[in-house]
Amino acid sequence: MEASLDLPGSRAAAVAVPAVGKCLSILRLLDAEPGAGLGLAAIAARLGLTKSHCLMILRTLVAEGWVAHDAERQRYAVSPGLLLDLAATIRRHDRGALMRDVVQRLARALGLPCLLCRINRDGSFTCVESARGDPELMIDVPIGHRYPADAPAQLRARLAALPAERATAVLAGMSPRAHTAATLTDRALIGREVEAARRQGFVIGRMEYLDGIMSIATAVCDAGGQPRMVLQCTGPQRAMTPREAALGQAVREAAARLALAWAMPVEARAAG
Repeated sequence: MEASLDLPGSRAAAVAVPAVGKCLSILRLLDAEPGAGLGLAAIAARLGLTKSHCLMILRTLVAEGWVAHDAERQRYAVSPGLLLDLAATIRRHDRGALMRDVVQRLARALGLPCLLCRINRDGSFTCVESARGDPELMIDVPIGHRYPADAPAQLRARLAALPAERATAVLAGMSPRAHTAATLTDRALIGREVEAARRQGFVIGRMEYLDGIMSIATAVCDAGGQPRMVLQCTGPQRAMTPREAALGQAVREAAARLALAWAMPVEARAAG
């Protein structure tokens, strides 16, 4: 984790705080652990920490109410206190601001343009958030840009998030067009790509909407499991192909965060 500090008489510097990073690593580890939590030895071993240092951090987290300690079982787990603090923070922010932050962070991390599209009732897609990533990549999708219902990556991401029978019915009622020479228009081939997307968690569109441009996309679902949006990163195929798996995983993780923001009841933005 890095913090930017304005120091008198000097330029702002990025200062790493190891203890904060270790604290966050412990919280992430405990959050991902099902059941009754983890013991000190297991936490220290998984994170490569000494037991004494790990114990100091755990005691601080317990004192702050973010981690619960079961003294009888000698196990640590995320405390409801952390969830309450996070919920209070989220309620003070606009849902749109939270989603914008996720898209911008993803674009910066990948160095690629990223966009978030709303799925409209007619099956088309409207861009609601866009971030360029690398300023040298001149791929800029404006807010409000509307993609057709058969835009390859978005369509397959939507279908992959639907129940199989529903996806088949939606596809049967469409006549996909060839946007480029590489666009898949055969329903059987599209169906196979959708099945592959279900297995790996993301769609890969290789020059199917614009020549030379690749997209990796996945759907963002609401609390009921219905796809509401599509998140994707896009860029030159030659640059993205060697990174397919890593890019797909990053898009999946960002989509999961967006789904949480979508499902969270958010109050109006606090005044001031």
